[in-house]
Amino acid sequence: MKKLLLSLVIIAVAYTLFSFTTLQKKVATPTVTEIGYQKDGSYLYTFYADLSKASPNPITYMQVQKVTNGKVLTLDDFSGTVLFQKSQKFTINNKMTVSFYDGDKLISKDLKGLIEGGILP
Repeated sequence: MKKLLLSLVIIAVAYTLFSFTTLQKKVATPTVTEIGYQKDGSYLYTFYADLSKASPNPITYMQVQKVTNGKVLTLDDFSGTVLFQKSQKFTINNKMTVSFYDGDKLISKDLKGLIEGGILP
Protein backbone atom coordinates (compact mmCIF):
# COMPACT_ATOMS: atom_id res chain seq x y z
CA MET A 1 0.00 0.00 0.00
CA LYS A 2 2.88 2.35 0.82
CA LYS A 3 4.46 1.68 -2.59
CA LEU A 4 1.20 2.53 -4.36
CA LEU A 5 0.79 5.74 -2.36
CA LEU A 6 4.44 6.69 -2.99
CA SER A 7 3.99 6.03 -6.74
CA LEU A 8 0.90 8.23 -6.86
CA VAL A 9 2.70 11.04 -5.01
CA ILE A 10 5.66 10.85 -7.42
CA ILE A 11 3.30 10.93 -10.43
CA ALA A 12 1.42 13.92 -8.97
CA VAL A 13 4.67 15.83 -8.30
CA ALA A 14 6.01 15.06 -11.79
CA TYR A 15 2.74 16.12 -13.39
CA THR A 16 2.76 19.37 -11.42
CA LEU A 17 6.36 20.17 -12.38
CA PHE A 18 5.87 19.42 -16.08
CA SER A 19 2.64 21.37 -16.28
CA PHE A 20 4.52 24.63 -15.67
CA THR A 21 7.04 24.19 -18.48
CA THR A 22 6.22 25.94 -21.73
CA LEU A 23 6.50 24.07 -24.98
CA GLN A 24 8.32 25.64 -27.87
CA LYS A 25 5.94 26.88 -30.50
CA LYS A 26 6.72 26.05 -34.09
CA VAL A 27 6.44 28.98 -36.44
CA ALA A 28 4.55 27.85 -39.50
CA THR A 29 5.78 29.23 -42.77
CA PRO A 30 2.92 29.85 -45.13
CA THR A 31 2.99 27.94 -48.39
CA VAL A 32 0.12 29.89 -49.90
CA THR A 33 0.95 32.86 -52.11
CA GLU A 34 -1.34 35.40 -53.75
CA ILE A 35 -0.61 35.02 -57.45
CA GLY A 36 -2.98 37.53 -59.05
CA TYR A 37 -6.54 38.13 -60.13
CA GLN A 38 -9.07 37.95 -62.95
CA LYS A 39 -11.91 40.37 -63.48
CA ASP A 40 -15.14 40.07 -65.43
CA GLY A 41 -17.98 42.57 -65.68
CA SER A 42 -19.39 41.84 -62.23
CA TYR A 43 -16.77 40.04 -60.12
CA LEU A 44 -13.09 40.15 -59.16
CA TYR A 45 -11.45 36.76 -58.52
CA THR A 46 -8.23 36.72 -56.45
CA PHE A 47 -6.17 33.51 -56.60
CA TYR A 48 -3.85 31.94 -54.02
CA ALA A 49 -1.69 28.92 -54.88
CA ASP A 50 0.68 26.55 -53.14
CA LEU A 51 3.98 27.27 -54.91
CA SER A 52 5.86 24.64 -52.89
CA LYS A 53 4.34 21.90 -55.05
CA ALA A 54 5.40 20.99 -58.59
CA SER A 55 3.66 22.63 -61.53
CA PRO A 56 0.75 22.67 -62.19
CA ASN A 57 0.29 24.40 -58.84
CA PRO A 58 -2.98 23.75 -57.00
CA ILE A 59 -5.19 26.73 -56.20
CA THR A 60 -5.58 26.48 -52.44
CA TYR A 61 -7.75 29.52 -51.80
CA MET A 62 -9.56 32.19 -53.73
CA GLN A 63 -11.61 35.25 -52.94
CA VAL A 64 -14.53 36.61 -54.96
CA GLN A 65 -15.54 40.27 -54.67
CA LYS A 66 -18.35 42.19 -56.26
CA VAL A 67 -16.89 44.86 -58.55
CA THR A 68 -19.57 47.46 -57.81
CA ASN A 69 -19.12 47.65 -54.03
CA GLY A 70 -16.04 45.51 -53.20
CA LYS A 71 -18.05 43.18 -50.98
CA VAL A 72 -16.35 39.80 -50.39
CA LEU A 73 -18.77 37.04 -51.34
CA THR A 74 -19.16 33.64 -49.69
CA LEU A 75 -17.50 30.78 -51.58
CA ASP A 76 -19.32 27.51 -52.06
CA ASP A 77 -16.65 25.53 -53.93
CA PHE A 78 -13.68 25.90 -56.29
CA SER A 79 -11.24 23.64 -58.07
CA GLY A 80 -8.38 24.15 -60.47
CA THR A 81 -4.65 24.45 -61.02
CA VAL A 82 -2.36 27.12 -62.47
CA LEU A 83 0.76 27.06 -64.62
CA PHE A 84 3.67 29.51 -64.49
CA GLN A 85 4.32 30.93 -67.96
CA LYS A 86 7.57 32.20 -69.47
CA SER A 87 5.98 35.65 -69.51
CA GLN A 88 6.36 35.67 -65.68
CA LYS A 89 2.58 35.33 -65.25
CA PHE A 90 0.32 32.53 -64.14
CA THR A 91 -2.40 31.05 -66.29
CA ILE A 92 -5.27 28.75 -65.39
CA ASN A 93 -4.54 25.18 -66.46
CA ASN A 94 -7.41 24.30 -68.86
CA LYS A 95 -10.27 25.74 -66.78
CA MET A 96 -11.27 26.16 -63.18
CA THR A 97 -14.74 26.17 -61.72
CA VAL A 98 -15.83 28.42 -58.86
CA SER A 99 -19.24 28.67 -57.23
CA PHE A 100 -20.22 31.38 -54.77
CA TYR A 101 -23.22 33.17 -53.32
CA ASP A 102 -24.21 36.64 -54.47
CA GLY A 103 -26.86 37.36 -51.87
CA ASP A 104 -29.11 34.28 -51.87
CA LYS A 105 -28.26 33.31 -55.44
CA LEU A 106 -25.70 30.53 -56.06
CA ILE A 107 -23.53 31.43 -59.06
CA SER A 108 -21.15 29.04 -60.83
CA LYS A 109 -18.45 30.31 -63.22
CA ASP A 110 -15.82 28.63 -65.37
CA LEU A 111 -12.63 30.67 -65.51
CA LYS A 112 -9.89 30.36 -68.14
CA GLY A 113 -6.82 32.18 -69.32
CA LEU A 114 -4.19 34.53 -67.96
CA ILE A 115 -4.13 35.70 -64.34
CA GLU A 116 -3.36 39.43 -64.12
CA GLY A 117 -1.08 41.07 -61.57
CA GLY A 118 1.09 38.00 -61.18
CA ILE A 119 3.99 37.70 -58.76
CA LEU A 120 7.47 36.37 -59.28
CA PRO A 121 7.75 33.11 -57.31
